[in-house]
Order: sequence, then structure tokens, then C-alpha cells
Amino acid sequence: MKKEANSKELPNTAAFRDEFTRSLLDSPEEVEEGHYLFNSKTGGYSMLWPKNAVTDGPPFYQRTKDSFEKIIFYDRNEKENYDYSFSTTYSTYGESAIDSSLGILSDSVRYDGEYEKIETDKNRIYFAKSEKVFKDSIAYFFFGYITSKENQKGLEYIFSAECLDNTKSNCNIDIKKEEEKTLHYMKTVKFNKDE
Repeated sequence: MKKEANSKELPNTAAFRDEFTRSLLDSPEEVEEGHYLFNSKTGGYSMLWPKNAVTDGPPFYQRTKDSFEKIIFYDRNEKENYDYSFSTTYSTYGESAIDSSLGILSDSVRYDGEYEKIETDKNRIYFAKSEKVFKDSIAYFFFGYITSKENQKGLEYIFSAECLDNTKSNCNIDIKKEEEKTLHYMKTVKFNKDE
């Protein structure tokens, strides 16, 4: 964390209670309700980080200099009966390797379908969704590959939502809401310009 703060002043959120997660975040100030800013140590991009999401450090966090970064983080709440998992992988291939990037993404989530192309001012998002039915639950996956229109940077983004215990009455994942949330996360990814 760039702005060193007294631990008494830190927010009482999962992200700031966890020492490793806290070391990745820019500031204890929320940039959007319920979210902090994650500024990658690669210098390549920034994204929203949910206030209750944590990561456990290596192997859940990996970085190779300025060209690669993978983070697996999650927001799990037993009382509220939900498990949100995130996986992001940054690389400097961008649009030039989009076919192989989408192939790798499809393989990792076992998806065999088309991607919807979404344009924003500075990025292009290739987006898809799927669901997996397990013995006791259903997991909903929302995933995509985000590329910069200004340089060869890209970010694979996978989000999954499921109930921890499907038999409980408070198992209510709103698929439409989770899809909108994921798209918002993807649309707010910012790639930094090359120096």
C-alpha cells in the first residue's frame, strides 16, 4: 500500500484485515462504493477490488516482471451463503494473440461457444457465460478477455458465483445481477499507456 496508514485507521474490511491483500491495494479510500483500487505492480493496468475479497499470496498471486500477473481472489460469506471467486491474468499480448488467448480461456472454463464483442472507449471485451451443475450446487461463470485499443495489453477475467450450501433457503444468486456486476468490473479495467 503506497499510503502507509496506522492500522487503527484502516477500514474493517476483509481486504484490509488480510495482510497480503492489503499490500496489493493502493489506498484505504474506496474509489467506488464497496471497492478499492488495485493498481498492478506490473505498471500495466488497474481494476476494482471488492472490499471483502482477499487473496492468499503465492501461488494465488504470481507475477513475472512487468509482462505477466495472475491473481486468484475470492469473497466468501458463510452467513450470507455465497462464494464469489475471481481469477485475472494480465499479459502483454493483447489483440495480437486474441484467438489463442480466447482458446486458453475457453479451455480453462470448459466453454465451447462464441464470445460477445463489447466495445468501450479504450478497450475491447470478449465476453461469455456458462453454468456448471454439481451434485449439490450450480456455479455461474462470467468470463472474458479484455484488450486495450491503444497497446498490446490484455487481461483475462473470470468470475464465478455460487451458494456455499444449496440446501439453505438463503441461496439466492441473481444471475442477471451477477452478469451486470462482472461487466461493470470488466468495463472499469484501465490499461496504462506505454512509457
